[in-house]
Order: sequence, then C-alpha cells, then structure tokens
Amino acid sequence: MTRIGIMPRAAWRIGGRIGADRRGTAALEFAMVGGLLVLLLLGCVEVGLMMWTGSALQSVAAQTARCTAIGSCANPQQYAVALAGQWIGGNAITTSDVTVAAGSSCHGQAGAFAIVTISESIWSGTFFEPITGGTQSVTACFPTG
Repeated sequence: MTRIGIMPRAAWRIGGRIGADRRGTAALEFAMVGGLLVLLLLGCVEVGLMMWTGSALQSVAAQTARCTAIGSCANPQQYAVALAGQWIGGNAITTSDVTVAAGSSCHGQAGAFAIVTISESIWSGTFFEPITGGTQSVTACFPTG
C-alpha cells in the first residue's frame, strides 16, 4: 500500500532512467537557439544589402557628376536613373531623387564643380518590407574647368 505524497520505488527507478536519457537534447537546444540565429543571419544580409546599395549610389553619383562636368549627358537626372537601374536594379531611384548643381567648392576644395546629390529612402528588398523613415544620401563632385 502506498501513502499519498510518496512515490513507489518503481516510479523512482523509471524517473531515474528518463532523467539519464540524453537523446534529442541537441534538437531541443537548436530549437531554442535556431530562431534567433536565423533572424541574426537575415539581419546581417539586409545590412550588407543596404551598404552595397549605398556604395553603388556613390558610384552612380560620381559618374553622373563626371558626365555633367564634361557635358557628355544632356539630362543628368535621367542618366543617373538609367545607371542606377543597371547597377542596382529595378527602380532604385527616380529623377526627383537626383539633384545636380554647380558649386564653387567641394569637400574643402575651391574651384568650379559639378555637384550631384542622390537621396533615396532606405529600402530592404529581400526578406522584409521596406523600412520607412530613413534616407540614404550620397554626394559626388567633379571639377568643370
């Protein structure tokens, strides 16, 4: 006869065997950590994509400033949009994102310069919806004379 609150000896033996069984612990640990690991990996991919986009926009701005300074493109905004479409893809920027101006100084240097500024809202095109509220802006200069 067993008293209430005290387990019989057979239950202790079974419990002891279950506690010593370590099969499946790796799967359980991965289930606890795997979701966080995947989110961290996707976040790194997204940050890399945004950094790559910024670098490509800087190159587009530099090429557009050069094109403007030497006078080889009739419409610099359209040139920048077409170049960004080739290098970044899709509709990365529009003509309203591109500003072309003439300046007398650039990054501390005096002289005549063609200055191109491209501002675009930060986007994330792979895993998440677009991020709103932020902008990525690049500026490039090229001497005109």
